[in-house]
Parts: sequence; structure tokens; C-alpha cells
Amino acid sequence: MKALLSATVLALTLVGCAKMDAQTRSWLSSKVPAYAAVDGVLFEGTATLFTDRTGTVQLSSSQAPDQVCMGDLRYSATAAGVVVLHCSGGVEAALDFRTTSDTSGFGYGSTAQGASAVAWGMSAANAAAHLRLPIVPTVSVVPVMSGVPTMADAPAAMPLPAQPAASAAL
Repeated sequence: MKALLSATVLALTLVGCAKMDAQTRSWLSSKVPAYAAVDGVLFEGTATLFTDRTGTVQLSSSQAPDQVCMGDLRYSATAAGVVVLHCSGGVEAALDFRTTSDTSGFGYGSTAQGASAVAWGMSAANAAAHLRLPIVPTVSVVPVMSGVPTMADAPAAMPLPAQPAASAAL
């Protein structure tokens, strides 16, 4: 009976420690914006970076709402490592990354269908430079301008002021 009680106390202690470790890990993590281009589809979401030099990536696509990517990030050197993404449809990509700060970085890799890229911890504009996607404007992002001035609307040219005649005595 005493052995059963001791085993129960030990089990509860270990479960408590595991829960406390998970909570502490969550408190000490950094959540940053993340972006990826996988097989020509743009994904955005978050990367959660932990103090043990690992992280997770959760992304979804606004272009194809049914497509998502989940992944793990692991450092293999001081400022480099690998992000492994698992996307909808069985698409997988292993991307080698470099960090640009403690909470930002970018990486490149490929899938069976083509190139892939990932960037995190930076603005969408800065991430786009790392994703190497061709920019194709769509109707929804092209600003509609009305009343755009044309050359016909330009004011008539103003005559230049008369220049004093150069003296012939020079």
C-alpha cells in the first residue's frame, strides 16, 4: 500500500512538473509574424520561438483558404538551422535558414514541385524581399484612381522673364 501511495505521489509530481514546464516555456516564448511561399502559394501566420533554440510555425493561405502549413524550427548553428514545413496535400519542405536577429530570419528550400521560402519576425514588405515571389497585381490590390491629372490639365507654360541684352562693348 505504501508503494502504491509513493508511486501515485511520484506520478502526480511528474505530471505537475511537465505542466509547469509547458507553461514556463509558453511564458518565455516570442511570437512573431511569419510568411512563406510554397509551390507558388503565399502563406502567412505566426512563428513561436522558444528559449531552447526551437520553434513552431503555423501558416495559412488567403489565396487558398483550405491550405495550411505547420512546421518546426530548430537551430543547428549559432545563427542557422532548418525549418521543416508540412502543408496540406502532403507537401513537405525542408528550408535552411539564417537569422537576422534573435527573433527574425529567412530560409530557402524546395518541395517536389518547386522552390520554397520562409521569413519571420519582420514586416510583410521586408519578408516579401526574402520570399522571391513575382509580384502580380490583382484587381483587389490595384488602387482605383479617379481624376488622375493629365498633361491637358497642366497649367499653360509661363513665359520666361526677358533677359537683359548683352552689351556689345564687352
